[in-house]
Amino acid sequence: MNIGAIILAAGSSSRMGRTKQLIAVGGQSLVRRAATAAIDGGCDPVTVVTGSHEAEVVEALKGLHVRIATNPAWELGMGTSLRAGLADLRAADPDLSAAAVILCDQPNISADLIHRLLNAFTIGGKPMAACEYAGTIGPPCCFDRSMFQSLAEIADSHGAKNVLLSRPADVMHVPWEEGSVDLDTEEDCRSFFNSMNDN
Repeated sequence: MNIGAIILAAGSSSRMGRTKQLIAVGGQSLVRRAATAAIDGGCDPVTVVTGSHEAEVVEALKGLHVRIATNPAWELGMGTSLRAGLADLRAADPDLSAAAVILCDQPNISADLIHRLLNAFTIGGKPMAACEYAGTIGPPCCFDRSMFQSLAEIADSHGAKNVLLSRPADVMHVPWEEGSVDLDTEEDCRSFFNSMNDN
């Protein structure tokens, strides 16, 4: 199966007060970390959706084999970025089997996780697979091409999780406790980096 990836990196990081896509974890910016996880985890092609701070985000991806999809409507919500990324992937590979959706603010993401997600999707026999954490399911997640229309019709303000929750019986679960950590605020960053230092 040829499975592409959409990395959502278009937001303005308004709650953070600085460009969270560029926050360094383990010597890599969050957006580069997500893109590398997608590539090394088996996704191809990989599209990074940009919007706010586009020039800096693109610079942070220099040297990686990724596509850039500019979303001029990013301020309207995550659904616009999801649609932009999916359209770019399908243009790059009309025969794409499936698409993974990856956020760039989950600092614990890894190539191993993406590999486990794609494996669960491939052998699970269901049209979707998603990570399970904090009592729910969400990104990173993977959608069969039969779900592309549902993704393309998503509301501007909604994300991929809305599609997952609309058909819960059709989702393979991949346990990932670390997925509950995301970096939306400076307090999130302090908590995360303090926990890294404690370990």
